[in-house]
Amino acid sequence: ITIIPGLQRPLSRGWLRLASKDPLERPLINPNYLGDESDARKLALGVKISREIFAARAFGDTLTQELLPGPEYKTDRDLLEFVRQRADSYHHQVGSCKMGIDRMAVVDPELRVYGVEGLRVADASVMPAVVTGNPHTAIVMIGERCADFIQRSGA
Repeated sequence: ITIIPGLQRPLSRGWLRLASKDPLERPLINPNYLGDESDARKLALGVKISREIFAARAFGDTLTQELLPGPEYKTDRDLLEFVRQRADSYHHQVGSCKMGIDRMAVVDPELRVYGVEGLRVADASVMPAVVTGNPHTAIVMIGERCADFIQRSGA
């Protein structure tokens, strides 16, 4: 049995930058996982709560040992160290292709890319923020809505 606690609304923010004007050069990426101390504390609390769930009597005959973080991680400080060592990303990035009507927007409210005829973006990049939970359903909805726009416009 596995529980993987995760932060749905982390405060930490990373960055992505161009390394140079060369489009073939890899970008500079800093995910800055757990860069905000409160994120690390919340994730450690998630591990602690997971342990409490598995310690329930209902699991008594089923579970025999904890593999991770393991019995050597006893205190809150230990759990904080564990999440700092092991935390990773869910890879549900969103928001890189802003939708709107202002000058920072990449796509309009019908998902058409400004300045590029016949191109629409229908994926998580137009979402302003990650939804609380897995974004799959929201992404499917964006695709369905885009299909409606295309059918309605005939293009």
